[in-house]
Amino acid sequence: MKRIWTALLAAILLIPMTFQSQAQAAVNISVLIDGVKLYTPQAPVMIQGRVMLPMRSIFEALDASVKWNQKTKTVTAVKDGTTVILKINSKTATINSKTVALDVPAKNLKGNTMVPVRFVSEALGQKIGWNSKTKTVTVTTTNNSGGNNTGIAPVNYVTLRDIGNAGDGRDLQVSFSKSSTEPLISHYRVMIVKQSKTLNQTEAQRVSSAAYTSVYPTGSDPMLTLTSGSKDVDGDLIRDNQAYKAYVLAVSKTGGAYALSSASPSLTLTNTNSVNGATNVKASDVSDYGDGRDLQVSFTRAQNESNVSNYRVFVVKTKDAANFNLAAAKSVSSQNYSTVSKTSTTNTTLSTTLSSSARDTSGELIRSGVAYTVFVQSVSSNESVLASNLSSGSASITLSTGNTTVPFITQVTDIGDAGDGRDLRVSFNKVSNESSIHSYRVFVVKDSSYSSFNLSRANTASSYNYYTHVNKTGNNITNLTLSSGARDVDGATIRNGVYYRVFVMAVDNNNANNNVLSAPSSSIILSSSYNVGAVTSLSVTDVNNYNDGRDLQVSFYRPSDQSNISHYQVFVVKSSNSYFDLYRANNLSSYYYTQISKNNSSSNYMSQVLNSGSRDIDGELIRNGVSYRVYVLSVGYSTSNNALSDYASITLGNANQNVNPVSTPSLTLNGNNGNGSDLKVTFGPAYGESYIDHYRVIVVKSNKSLNVSQAYSNGYYTLVNKTGGTITRDLANTTKDSDGDLIQRGQSYRVYVLSVGNSYSNYSNALSAVSNAVTIQGVTQVAAVTNVTAADVSDFNNASDLKVSFTNPANEANIKEYRIMVVKQANAGSFTVAQANKVGNDNYDSVTVGTNFNKVLRAETRDVEGQPIRNSVDYQVFVLSVSNNGSISNALSAPSATIKLTGTAVTVPSDVYAGIESTNGNASDIVVRFTPASNAGTIAEYRIMVVPSDQGFGLDDANRITNGNLYTSVAPTNSKVETTLSARIKDVNGEDVKSGYKYKVFILVVADGTVSTTNAMSKSSKEFEIPNPLQTTAVTAKLDANGKLQVDFKRAIDERGITAYRLLFVEEDNIKTFTLKAATDAAAKEDKNATIKPDGKDVSTLIDIPAKDALGKDIKDNAKYAVYVLSVQSQDKKLASSAQSATPLSEASKTLVVLKKTP
Repeated sequence: MKRIWTALLAAILLIPMTFQSQAQAAVNISVLIDGVKLYTPQAPVMIQGRVMLPMRSIFEALDASVKWNQKTKTVTAVKDGTTVILKINSKTATINSKTVALDVPAKNLKGNTMVPVRFVSEALGQKIGWNSKTKTVTVTTTNNSGGNNTGIAPVNYVTLRDIGNAGDGRDLQVSFSKSSTEPLISHYRVMIVKQSKTLNQTEAQRVSSAAYTSVYPTGSDPMLTLTSGSKDVDGDLIRDNQAYKAYVLAVSKTGGAYALSSASPSLTLTNTNSVNGATNVKASDVSDYGDGRDLQVSFTRAQNESNVSNYRVFVVKTKDAANFNLAAAKSVSSQNYSTVSKTSTTNTTLSTTLSSSARDTSGELIRSGVAYTVFVQSVSSNESVLASNLSSGSASITLSTGNTTVPFITQVTDIGDAGDGRDLRVSFNKVSNESSIHSYRVFVVKDSSYSSFNLSRANTASSYNYYTHVNKTGNNITNLTLSSGARDVDGATIRNGVYYRVFVMAVDNNNANNNVLSAPSSSIILSSSYNVGAVTSLSVTDVNNYNDGRDLQVSFYRPSDQSNISHYQVFVVKSSNSYFDLYRANNLSSYYYTQISKNNSSSNYMSQVLNSGSRDIDGELIRNGVSYRVYVLSVGYSTSNNALSDYASITLGNANQNVNPVSTPSLTLNGNNGNGSDLKVTFGPAYGESYIDHYRVIVVKSNKSLNVSQAYSNGYYTLVNKTGGTITRDLANTTKDSDGDLIQRGQSYRVYVLSVGNSYSNYSNALSAVSNAVTIQGVTQVAAVTNVTAADVSDFNNASDLKVSFTNPANEANIKEYRIMVVKQANAGSFTVAQANKVGNDNYDSVTVGTNFNKVLRAETRDVEGQPIRNSVDYQVFVLSVSNNGSISNALSAPSATIKLTGTAVTVPSDVYAGIESTNGNASDIVVRFTPASNAGTIAEYRIMVVPSDQGFGLDDANRITNGNLYTSVAPTNSKVETTLSARIKDVNGEDVKSGYKYKVFILVVADGTVSTTNAMSKSSKEFEIPNPLQTTAVTAKLDANGKLQVDFKRAIDERGITAYRLLFVEEDNIKTFTLKAATDAAAKEDKNATIKPDGKDVSTLIDIPAKDALGKDIKDNAKYAVYVLSVQSQDKKLASSAQSATPLSEASKTLVVLKKTP
C-alpha cells in the first residue's frame, strides 16, 4: 500500500499547477493551514507558478522534523515514516528513496531556503488548494480535527513561576501534572503566550519548534526552566515586564493526535534582587491523625543564609497553587503558615512535621483527602535591600484518611535473591471498616504500564495469572512475601531487572462493583546481590554518512564494579516499538545486537561505533531517517543477573558534521595559592575533532550554570588547543570565573569545556557536562572581628571614657593582635585597611588575641589623627586584625555606631537673690547675690538674666541667648557672688529694664565642654519691681473741721532735680483723661497756695482750697475731686534723673474729696 501511495504521490507531483509562470516576489500571498494563517520570516513568493516558503516554517507547521546540511545544501524532513529530501537548485527530490521531478527546485532567497509548498504538503500527505483571486494557499492536514477526540488526555495544573533575575527565559519555570494517558504520549510541547492573546489547538499544532520547548515523559509531573533563548509563540524572546501564560500540547506516539491544556494563570516577570531560595521541597504523609501531624515537609536550605532570617512553610490547595506567588505568600496570616528556624547544623536539608493546628493558606485546618502543594519562603532579614524568595512547589500530595476506605500500601521491598516473586515483600494498611470486605488481592504491574491499570482491569484479572489472594486478619498486613510462581498482571513471572509497581484491591463480600483499588506503590526493581550494574550517561551520536550502523556511535560510563560483568550488548530499537525491557533483551540472539568487550577502554568512559552490518531488534539494518532508541545491556556471568540501561534517542541523517562535546571534565586541586593556579582540568577529546577548532575551559561558581549560547558569548575562558588525546591543563593564577571575578580561596567552582567548531562544522559549538565541584583552599585569610560597639562610661574627657567591645573571629591562628582605632565620624566613611595599617603606635590601643574584648581604652589613647579623644566630638571605632604572616593581608572590621562623649552636667547655685538697692530707676538698681555649688563642675561662666515676671523661661530658652547685652557674665568662683547690674543691661527680650515693671532673675551655669558638657539653670529669684525716683506715693487728701484741706504723701526717692511739688485738683469725671502734659501745663501757672518745696521729708500739710482745678475750671460745690502731686523738675540737666521712662506725676489720691467753697 505504501508503494502505491508513493507512486501516486510522484504522479501528482508531475501535474503542473496553474500558478503564474513568471516570478512574483511582490505578490501578497497568504498560506492558511487548517484555516490558521502561517506567519514566516520570509514572505511567500511565487516562482514559475509555484508558491515558495521558508523550509523550516512549512515543515514544522506540518509537524515534520527537519534537518539542514550546510555542506551539501540538502534539507531532509521526516514525518510518520515518510522521508522527503530536497537539494538547493536541484530539479529532483526523493520521497522514501524514490526520485521525483520538480518543475521548480528549492532556492536560496536572502539567506532563507525556499521550498515549493505544494510539493512539501502533498509529499507529507496533506491536501492543498489555491485561490487565484485572493492569492491564498490552503493546506488541510489529514489528521487534524481541530479538537481533542484522539484518545489522549491533556495535562492539568499548568503553572508559571518567576525564579530568577536574568531578564529572559531563565527566569521562567513551568510545571504541570502529567497526562493521565502518558503511556500514549510521545512528548509535550510547552508554549509561552503573551497574556493579551489566546491559543487554540489548531494554532498550537502550527507553532514552530523555535517557539516551544519539548519535554519528554518521565513518569513524574514535569518541571522545567526555560533558557535565555526561549521565545514565545510570536517568536519574541521572553523578557521582563511582559505578562505571559503557558499552554502545554500533548503529542501522541502514533502522530496526528494532540491534546491542548488550559492556559496557566498569568505571570509578569520582574527583575528583583532577592535572597537565595529553598529548593527540593518535598511533602510526605507520615501518620494517620487526619490533620497537620500527618504532613512532613523537607527542603534544601538556601545556599547562602546570611540574609535569611527564617523559613515559612505554606500548605496550598493544589487547585490554588498556580496562583500562589511571593506576593500571595507575604499576605498570608501568620496563623496559616509554619515557621522553620535556621539551625547551626551543617546539614543542607531541613525537615519539619506540622502541628495538629496547622492550617493551609486559606485558613482551613489541614486534613485528609485534600490535594496540597507545599511552598517554602526564605524570609529576608532586610526586605528593603533583598527581597524574600519563594521556592517552587512540591509535588502534589493528598493525605490519606485515618479512617481508611481504601487499602494503603506502606512498603514494597526486595528481600531476597531467588529471582522470582519470593524476592518481593508487600505491606499495606487494611480498610478501617472490614465488615463488608471479603479479602484483598495484590497486583504486580510493570512500571511502564501502571498508569493504565485501574479498578476495571483489576476486577477482570484471573487469580492464576494476575494477583495474589490475601485473607483479611483484622490487622494491617505486614511483610507479605509473594510466592515463587507469582506473576504480574500481564501473566509474566516476576523476575529481576524489571521495574514494577504494586496495587492492592479490597474485595467486597457481595458485589464486585463495591471493590476499591489502592493507589500504586513506589517503583521497585528486583535485583540480586550478585547482580551487575547498569551503564550510565548513555549517549548516541551520528558520526558518519554511510547510511548504516557505522553512522552510529554509542558512548556510556561503565559501572564502577565490573567484577560480575562479562560484556555489554547494544540494542537498537525503533522508537515506534511500544515496549522493550530486560526480558526481551535477555531473549534476543546476537543477530539483533552489537557486543562490546568490557575491556574496550582503559577509562570508565566507553565509546563504540557500530559496524555496517549492525541491525535493530527487528532484524533490519540500521539506516538513515528512522527514529531509534538505543539500550545497553550489562551482561553478567549468569543471565538472571543482567542489567538494562535507560535509552538514548537518535534519528540518523544522511550527513553529519556535528561538533561534539568532550567527556565530562575532571576538576582537581593542584596547589595552595588561593587563586586559579590551584586548579587542574582534565578531559577526553570530543569525537570528530576534525570539526573542532579549539576548546575553551570556563570556570563557574558552583551555584551557577551555563548553556552553550552563554558559554560561547562569555569572555572569561582558557583557550586549549586540541591534541588528539586526553588533555590536562593547569590554569593560570590570573584566571577569572565566568562573572569576571578572580579565582579566590573559600569559593567553590566547577568547569565546563566548550568545543568550538571550525569552518567545516555544521553546528558551531558543543558544551560538555559540568565537572565536579572543588573549593579553593590556599592560605587562610585573616578574618575581621565583628559586633564592634562603643559606649560612654565615664566623665574624664579622655579615651578612658570610651568602652569598646567586639567579637573575635572563630579562627585566630594567623592573627598577631588587634588594634582599636578611634576615627572622627566625618572621616569614617573613607577609612580603609590601607590607612589603618599606617596609624602610629600612640594612636590605637593594642589587644592580644584570645577572649572577646570588652574594656575601656587607655586614657592617653588618641584618635587616628593623633588628637586627644574628648567630649562633644562624633567618633566611630574600628578594629584592625593584624596578620602574623607578612604575606597575608590585615583585615579591618566594620565601624561601630557613631558615639559622642558627653561628660557631666554642671550644678546650679543656691539662694539666688535679686533686689532693689538703688534709686536710679533702671537695671543699676538691681543687686544679685548667689552662692556657687561646692561641686559645680567645670564651668566657663555664670550668666545673670533678667526676665519679666509674667514670662515663662526655661533652660532651652537660656541656652539660646548668646547676645552679651542680654545677660551679665560672672567668672567662675568658689566664693559667694554679689554684683550690681549695669544700667545698660537689658532683659532677655532685649527691652530696657524699666521702672514700674516687675522682674525676676535666673542664673545660667555654662559648662566649659571639658568634663562638664551640659549647662544648667538655677531657680528664679523672688519677684521685684524697679521704683520711679521722681514720683511721690501714698497721696491722701481730706477736709478738716475748718474746711481746709489736709494733704499727705511720701516724697520722691530722688529729690535732687525736683524744685517743688505742685498739688493739682482734678474733678472725678476728668480723672481718666488726665495726663502728664495736662499736669505740666497746670503747674506752669504758679499757685503758691498749692506749691510745696521739697525738704527731704515726707509731706503733711494743710492748705486752703484753691479757686481753680488743674484744668483751670472753677472749683464746684459738692463735687468730688482727686488730688495729684507733680514733681516739678529743675531745668539743670546735671540734676536730671537717669531713670528709664520715669514719670514725675503721682497716682491720683485714693480718696475723692467733696470740696465746699468758703462762704
